[in-house]
Amino acid sequence: MFHPDKCVTCGNCLSQCPTLSYPVDRAKEEIKKIINKEPSPVLAECITCAACNTFCPEGANPFDLINDRQEETGEFQVGERSIAMMSGAPMMPTQVIPGDPDKPFLSLCSVGGLIPGAVEGRLFEGLTILSGGDFFCYIGWIHLGKPSMVRDNAEKTVKNLAATGAKEIVCYHDDCYVLLANKAPELGIKVPFRPIHFIEYLRDYVRDHQSEVTPLDMKIAYQQPCASRYSMEKDPVLDDLFGYIGVERVTREYDINRALCCSGPMKAMTNVPDEEVYAWRNKNVDDAQAHGAGAMVYLCPLCALALRYTAHEAGLESYMIGNLVRKALGEELPQGGAGKVFD
Repeated sequence: MFHPDKCVTCGNCLSQCPTLSYPVDRAKEEIKKIINKEPSPVLAECITCAACNTFCPEGANPFDLINDRQEETGEFQVGERSIAMMSGAPMMPTQVIPGDPDKPFLSLCSVGGLIPGAVEGRLFEGLTILSGGDFFCYIGWIHLGKPSMVRDNAEKTVKNLAATGAKEIVCYHDDCYVLLANKAPELGIKVPFRPIHFIEYLRDYVRDHQSEVTPLDMKIAYQQPCASRYSMEKDPVLDDLFGYIGVERVTREYDINRALCCSGPMKAMTNVPDEEVYAWRNKNVDDAQAHGAGAMVYLCPLCALALRYTAHEAGLESYMIGNLVRKALGEELPQGGAGKVFD
């Protein structure tokens, strides 16, 4: 939610944007235009990564304003294929696989099957698994310039999750956690269970099973999902997790506040040529390699799908974060670290 009372039109949001990087004076001018509902090229060129929210020193959430204006004006254009894919998510078959009643539930939303082999092993033993359309979080519509879809469907998703009787729900997808921990409270929707981020669940698991962990002694680059901009407070938890499994998150240019989008939203935009999408991916992966990483690690399955081939071409292994933990626990990964075994 944009907070106009907090915005001082300093221009930080658009001057520090990894995509636009406007000069400060122009950044100030453009954010004023957007506030005043005047035409601005930002609405068509913003790739919806939400980085501007983290650059705002006042916590005004300028991306939420931009996103609303994108929908109001129709300036943000995406392909029909992307619209169809997102529209189909709520129609996916819903499945509840009962587990140990004393353990948390795990919501896979609509993405649990995107990376083969990623939801296997002892990490998931005994968890009640929720998947399918009834548990779709709708946050992905933000990347298609339609935030109203989140507002219109948030209460339905919360009710569907609550109807399972869960007291705690681990959110496998970053987007789901954002809906439950950020967007729903913002909309005045009560969440009658505790949402747990997947990173927190993994951290607590390896902390409690340290005797089973063999430190990996790896240097990795972490691919931060765009939705993480709404929950940056979990970043220290991520570093704790890496510490427990013997992984060094390399210090690089494109990380934390300056993390680059995986390029998925850019691929959906009709005004971004493929050459620009591929160059963006290479910039991200090249940065990881240049700073000593031997692997790319993903929280979001869609990020893995976007970047794993580019990473492979650069000589970097790819891992879903859960699979990285499984590797530290000594488990085999026959379908690769990110669901693809390259020849």
